[in-house]
Amino acid sequence: MIKKIKKSQEGAAVLVSSIIFSAGLFSVIISLLFISLNMRESVLSFKQSSRNFYAAEAGVGEALYQLRKNHTNYIFADFQVDDIAVETQFIETSGVCQIIPECQFEEGSGWWAQYFNLSVNHPDMEVNPYPGPTASPHQHDWYDDIYKTHEQIDPNLNFPVSMWFPYDGTIWEDKEGFAHDYHFTIRWRAKVTAPANDYYDYSLASDDDSWVLRNGLVVVNNSGTHAAFTKTGTIFLSAGDNIIDIYFAERHTVESGFNFRFFDTSLVITPWPEGCDSDLQCNANIQATAAGSHSSKKARYACNQHIANCLWQELIP
Repeated sequence: MIKKIKKSQEGAAVLVSSIIFSAGLFSVIISLLFISLNMRESVLSFKQSSRNFYAAEAGVGEALYQLRKNHTNYIFADFQVDDIAVETQFIETSGVCQIIPECQFEEGSGWWAQYFNLSVNHPDMEVNPYPGPTASPHQHDWYDDIYKTHEQIDPNLNFPVSMWFPYDGTIWEDKEGFAHDYHFTIRWRAKVTAPANDYYDYSLASDDDSWVLRNGLVVVNNSGTHAAFTKTGTIFLSAGDNIIDIYFAERHTVESGFNFRFFDTSLVITPWPEGCDSDLQCNANIQATAAGSHSSKKARYACNQHIANCLWQELIP
């Protein structure tokens, strides 16, 4: 009798152990299945998130392209990328743009100037026969930092059109055996504030090369190695701020001169070094939201007033 009871207990123990083992194995299987499903969902979410990121970037890119073509059209069309809906909007931030310290010049105080001193041995100097005009000052390396001696503020650009040698008598003077320090270049830059959209009269005289650029585009070309030559005409300025760059080069040992002015005294000319128009956070933001079946992404470009120098920022949806 005792043996039968003992055998019965052993059988029950085996049965209980089998049940516990089976339950544990089932639990492990369920856990692995759950982990597998979670991993699959995570992979899907990651793939969707990546696709959303690029879709949002595409939305912002389309909006920037539209604004560069038409600065006044802030309505952007929604579009679909496969199963991803992309919605883009323009957000105008509040507040007043704060000018960075390096750009806090007194309004109307003139032109920011960079002076460069080159050698007669530079391949673009003392060229014979005299070279003709070139489309842009950026075709030359004359304004690279390796040639720069100093920066200063020039209140105006009414310099002599004959016998003008700004390096003579300075610590940077290098006459190289000539009567004067020839072979130099200058770049001036200013924010020109106009009262209205209009064409404004100018006069430009130079010996030798000179160019005038408005917002990065050449609007007056007086380049080439030549005697003092004067150009007059008009330059269109938008109401408000316009960035004017002027480039000059003296590259022949005969004469030198430069003179530029706007005739309209209502124009306010303020020194404006590069970087001063890169204040991004106070002007405009273009924001795109891309939403798919598993996740969404939101992206924003903060741009300056010229819809340029934009910074990318990913936002939490």
